[in-house]
Parts: sequence; structure tokens; C-alpha cells
Amino acid sequence: NPLYAVPCCIPADTAVMGWHLIQNKENYKEDRKIYQALCYLAEIKRWEEAFPDTVIQKGVIVANPVSFVSKEEKECMYEAHQKYIDVHYIIEGVERIATADVSSLQIQTPFSEEKDIGFYQGDESGGYLLKAGEFMVCFPSDAHKVAMMDKSPEIVKKIVVKIKV
Repeated sequence: NPLYAVPCCIPADTAVMGWHLIQNKENYKEDRKIYQALCYLAEIKRWEEAFPDTVIQKGVIVANPVSFVSKEEKECMYEAHQKYIDVHYIIEGVERIATADVSSLQIQTPFSEEKDIGFYQGDESGGYLLKAGEFMVCFPSDAHKVAMMDKSPEIVKKIVVKIKV
């Protein structure tokens, strides 16, 4: 995967979401589960190596490949989870992701305990452009609006890892 200039990584114990190069996974060594997920992702070099429902740690960490065509922001909604941390890792394409604290947003679709997801609308507090080889960690307080295009729609292939909190 190509290298891109990104800000210095934030240690996991600060519980701040951010985006980083997979090569900088060592910054997450203090958080055993996130680090384990990142070590798995670092081994994936091609889309064909990603398989649905890959168990990284039974009952705790699972990875799934996701492929889609990115779209305009107005077509996307914030989502948030309570039981899982999401790690979004880009294999191919470019994805724009907006973030906001879930408490600052308005409920669009009430949170489902069964599906561990709620949908929201509101203003972003941060925006990120993820490229191949970059990942973003979203904690339960981090609502994230995914699948947004940069300049025009394009195919994005990524792996989403769910880590039980």
C-alpha cells in the first residue's frame, strides 16, 4: 500500500478517534484488542485476501469486507454503536468520513439494541479523507457518516472490524 502523509497518531489510551497509516499500528499497542485488529489488517495486501465474518478473536473481534460506490454527503447518515468499536480500513479507493459526538446529533432512526446501531443527523465536528492503507478507529461516542465521495463517486473497498467493548 502506498504511503501518505498523515498527522501523528494519538495513543489509544486517550480514547480519541482519528485516522492513521496501517504502518503506524504500533501506536495502539497499549490497547490489546485494537492492536490485534490492526495486526490482522496489516496482513491484508489485496481485496481478494479479505473474507466475510473473519473471526480475529472469538466473541470479541470480527472483520468484514465492504464494497460500495461512494456517494454525495446528502445521501448519507451518521451511525453510532454502543457495544462495538469500529475500525475502518481502506483497501482500494477513497472514502470521506465525517464524525461528530453522538450526543450532539438528532436521532433519525432510534438506536436498535439488537443490531447495535442508531442513525443520526446533524453537523460534523471533523472530516477525514481515507485512502488505501489508512484506517480510522471510531469509539462508541463517535458517530460516523461513512461512504461519502471525495470529488466524484468511486468504488471503495474496505474492511470494517468490529471490536466488542
